[in-house]
Amino acid sequence: MVSKTTLLALILLLLTVLAGCGGASGNAPKPTVVGIPTPQGAFAQATTVITPPAAAATIQPAGSGDPVAGKTVYDNKCASCHGAAGEGVAGKGKGVASWTMPAAEFDDILRTGAKGKLGNEHLYGLSQISPSGMENLFAFVRSLQKK
Repeated sequence: MVSKTTLLALILLLLTVLAGCGGASGNAPKPTVVGIPTPQGAFAQATTVITPPAAAATIQPAGSGDPVAGKTVYDNKCASCHGAAGEGVAGKGKGVASWTMPAAEFDDILRTGAKGKLGNEHLYGLSQISPSGMENLFAFVRSLQKK
């Protein structure tokens, strides 16, 4: 067995070591917290919309799409806001019947939201409406007549 004197010496030695490194004193140095500057202005800016060049329009001029196939795309993507017959829905979307815009402008509206002016509701990439689907949709919208 260990004698009382040896045990007492070990305890004093341990306390001395702990006191020397600050472990038993409770006065351990506190870590320094340094603030890292963040680019606050970057978070307050509006979302940037990347738009393809005008020459990259994916649809052909009027007459190249199938309006019957375009109605399916319209019913799935457009009718809830622009009305089944293109008449518009109050508080949701303007009428599109009798639109006469060129194909490139139509493509721009649906691919880029008119370069961000229409928000996210009109951002249909190639995975959502294929180029042939866009041509068909354009042909269908051009076939709508204002009532």
